[in-house]
Amino acid sequence: MRLAFVTHAAHSEMEDDDRPLAQTLASRGALVLSVPWDEAHFDWTQVDLALIRSPWDYYRRYDEFLDWLARVEAATRVINPPAIMRWNANKRYLSELASWGVHVVPTAFIARHEVEVLERLCADRGWTTVVLKPAISADSWETVRVEPERYDFGQAYLERHRPDREIMVQPFVKDVDAGGEQCLIFLGGRYSHAVTKNSAFKGGRHVGPEGRLVEPVSDAIEMAHDVLVRARVSDIPYARVDIARDDSGRPMLLELELFEPTLFFREQPGSEARLAEILMPS
Repeated sequence: MRLAFVTHAAHSEMEDDDRPLAQTLASRGALVLSVPWDEAHFDWTQVDLALIRSPWDYYRRYDEFLDWLARVEAATRVINPPAIMRWNANKRYLSELASWGVHVVPTAFIARHEVEVLERLCADRGWTTVVLKPAISADSWETVRVEPERYDFGQAYLERHRPDREIMVQPFVKDVDAGGEQCLIFLGGRYSHAVTKNSAFKGGRHVGPEGRLVEPVSDAIEMAHDVLVRARVSDIPYARVDIARDDSGRPMLLELELFEPTLFFREQPGSEARLAEILMPS
């Protein structure tokens, strides 16, 4: 079996987090490659599986990435399934999940070219400190926190991005800043492990470990599994459900990561074997 870990040109080698999975697949007899998604001369028909793992510049060239994904989908098997990735790439999926009964962090979406006054939006919704970020992005790119005394900064942010991209506005979740955000990993629809995630506003994965292994409370696992069921993705090879607690202590979905999330194999040794078995059954 020839298997390609899909990466990006600025970091063509696979991420350290993926190496345990690559080593396990190799031990099962797979030839494992690392290939940037936009590698011009690579023949995707020559691999049996394209595993989307770290194409972390896709959001800067999103239309080009979608064209590439369509070509590769026609050439070989792609995981996670491309239809799911297309849906998951734009965080408008949060609105759909909310309509399906998922307790989601409240979110307002400002479409490209749409004129919106940030102070008015916040007043109408009863929000004070808010987080602004593009609806299509990765690694907390262009994510900013805006307090009421800096609404002019936030307004300038909206004006700057209006011609080019859709922006989402969310109330700041205190539990995230307090280190309460948890990433729950599911492999083949089964809960595997979880980490507490370092806040992006405190450096994220660029300052110390991105996550630390934790045993979540049962209601978090139940909620995460319910999210996968409601989203109709409970049987895909890998998924990550990022949650935090609202002010009442209830678990709340921050993001559903089905595209290219870190899966924290290094924090939970042995978990990579579960995904390897899914990708390459013995």
